[in-house]
Amino acid sequence: MLLLSWSYWFSFQARELMPSVKMALLVLFGALVVLGFIAGRLAKKKTSSMLWVEGGKRFASFGYWMGIMGLLLVFFTHELVYFFGARFWFLVWLVLAVWWLIAIARHLLVVVPGQSASFAEKARIEKWIPKGK
Repeated sequence: MLLLSWSYWFSFQARELMPSVKMALLVLFGALVVLGFIAGRLAKKKTSSMLWVEGGKRFASFGYWMGIMGLLLVFFTHELVYFFGARFWFLVWLVLAVWWLIAIARHLLVVVPGQSASFAEKARIEKWIPKGK
């Protein structure tokens, strides 16, 4: 079956994955869950910078959700579930993963540096403002 054909990706009929592909997907999605757990634990450290905390929280959420959803997709494909075992769900998963990673990168590269600069400027000004009793 041709990999780039319409019927290969958009058929509702579930087809069995090759064992090597199934194992690779299981390892990938399992690694996402584990990396999400590690990122969540590292984000809870109070000594980390704001960039690491925000990035860790967002990547932990990404890893948990996308890893578990990917494992469910592999399970549905393995069990040959009619609609949920279709291959187009892997394309949907890929589009969502890329969209989510772009949102994380945008937040870390644009929003967090602006917030850090704003907090630094506010702290610089507030040290000269008298405090109330």
